[in-house]
Amino acid sequence: MKIQTSLICIVIISLFTLHHCARMDVREIDKSNIIITSNCYNTKWFKKFGWCCKSLKGEPCWHDKASCDKVCPPPHYPPK
Repeated sequence: MKIQTSLICIVIISLFTLHHCARMDVREIDKSNIIITSNCYNTKWFKKFGWCCKSLKGEPCWHDKASCDKVCPPPHYPPK
């Protein structure tokens, strides 16, 4: 009985979420002003957290974001 109730709840929540996604206007997504200013990302590195550069070969890592940003080139965006 618990499994059936759980499945019904999951289906109802999924339908509710799908309904809201279907109502979303695509122009709202295009107007977003999210700009990524760094190719460095925070990750676990040798059992510690560090910053790695995804645009350099081998994805080298540093202990702080400032060091990573000095070496890692900024992201390239094609002209609109």
